Amino acid sequence: MSGSVLSLVVDGKEVNTTWEELAGWVHHSSSLSSSFSTAWLVVRAIQIFLVQIGMLLLEIGSISPKNTKAMIIKNIGNSSISAICFYLLGYGFSFGVDGDDFVGWGGFATKGELFSNATGGISYNGATYAHFIYYFCVLNLVPTIVSGSLSERTHVVAYFVVTFFISIFITPVVMHWAWSHKGWASYHSRYLMDTGALDFAGSCVVHVSGGIMALVGAYLVGPRNGRFIGERVNVRMPRQNVTYAALGAFFLWAGFYALNMGTIQNFDGEGVNALGKIAINTTICATGSAIVVSLLTLYKEKHIEPYSVVNGICTGLAGSSAGCATMTTEGALITGLLCGAVYFLLSCMLCSSGIDDVTDVAPIHLGGGMVGTILSAFFTTQSFYKIAVLDSGVGTPCGAFYACEGLGWRLFVANLIFLIAVSAWSLVAGIALFLPLRIMSLLRVDKITEDAGLDFISGADVELKRFN
Repeated sequence: MSGSVLSLVVDGKEVNTTWEELAGWVHHSSSLSSSFSTAWLVVRAIQIFLVQIGMLLLEIGSISPKNTKAMIIKNIGNSSISAICFYLLGYGFSFGVDGDDFVGWGGFATKGELFSNATGGISYNGATYAHFIYYFCVLNLVPTIVSGSLSERTHVVAYFVVTFFISIFITPVVMHWAWSHKGWASYHSRYLMDTGALDFAGSCVVHVSGGIMALVGAYLVGPRNGRFIGERVNVRMPRQNVTYAALGAFFLWAGFYALNMGTIQNFDGEGVNALGKIAINTTICATGSAIVVSLLTLYKEKHIEPYSVVNGICTGLAGSSAGCATMTTEGALITGLLCGAVYFLLSCMLCSSGIDDVTDVAPIHLGGGMVGTILSAFFTTQSFYKIAVLDSGVGTPCGAFYACEGLGWRLFVANLIFLIAVSAWSLVAGIALFLPLRIMSLLRVDKITEDAGLDFISGADVELKRFN
């Protein structure tokens, strides 16, 4: 067969070629696709990192000016510590190929076959490095989420201790469960209910886990001085600038396009066709949630509260991640509407319970993440699932609202089990992190320092120290 001539029709024109030339074109095309997939991941990672800007602006806009510099130091420290921890051990616990269904093993500090097994005459695997930086940017969201609920009264040492343990083990374990090829809940392995749990971009892995740990932290650190009076009368604390908060929300919105679309990591198949759908579903979830929160705050407060609307956008974004690539657009709309309602309810419940969550982290991320995780198991279709996860089509699962050989309810049960497991893991981790810090008096600053502002003890306001 070697050397024989083939006649192919390309764009309506007949082209003569040989088997050898055809094989060379196929190899070249495969190399280009692989290279583009690697570049795509790196670019998406950079855009996801911009979410850190959004979170910083959102937090700064929601706190008193006297804590601004401390907040900046905290967020820079979170990213720095997360990067080193994920480099040393976190990535290996997440995606190490020598692990089991609970935790990964191997690839620590970018060493081993995972990073060196390369082809084409290069000495390292560039695709794995791109995979590393993408999932670092995803993991880096979790400690920033957790720290947002603790603002204005938590010692900077506590922030960094919490970030260390979250980044080096707590979140990598959950990432392994859901996204590695060996994880017990992964849709790659399908160990769980023969379908695996569907959490495409992190509604449960990132937002539920971060929201629960944030709630535990806010409860154990206690409310800010003056936040509640008497029988838990809600007192509005000074906020710096709603413009910062709104600008932060739009940075988050843009970053979530990258986060949700970035999970399409392979362009060899039809996955690229899901990108537009992911963007549309992300948009619908965010706007649907914002509209519901606007209407509910208008009903309760007799005016639309900008901070609440900003948080409504963020809640819809958190809810969009689980099923952004697999659910229908009407499913995305229902998810967004329900996210807004759940956010409003949980925010009111926290206030009535005397829990001071400064930036409403738990209502946003826990509420939105739970809604997204559950509803993704109702509105996912087989056709969208096949395209998004490059499924082989053998026993492809779908949502509970669609008939697919009984796998719809299995997917719902799998997501429910995964949600419960992540919630329990995060609750235990949160208590294990924050309770010892509280016992050792390392969690909260003293009353005088809190009233003066954390900038005073952060080393950021040298002039204030000299003056005093």
